[in-house]
Amino acid sequence: MHSVIAAIFAEDVSHRDIELDLAVEVAADVASYRRCGILITRHDFSTFTVAVTPDVPFGLIHELDLAA
Repeated sequence: MHSVIAAIFAEDVSHRDIELDLAVEVAADVASYRRCGILITRHDFSTFTVAVTPDVPFGLIHELDLAA
């Protein structure tokens, strides 16, 4: 089961990078406690989610691109 930490709508690249970095920092704390990994999903060219999930091995970050 995924636990979404953040849903991000980024209007520009610098805003996207800042928001994703912050969300990954929070997700890393949660993932450490739950002993699972982090999944970053790009839903389209400006919408992302950062989630903690047991589907990703502990200590890893996977990226899923649904916009491709």
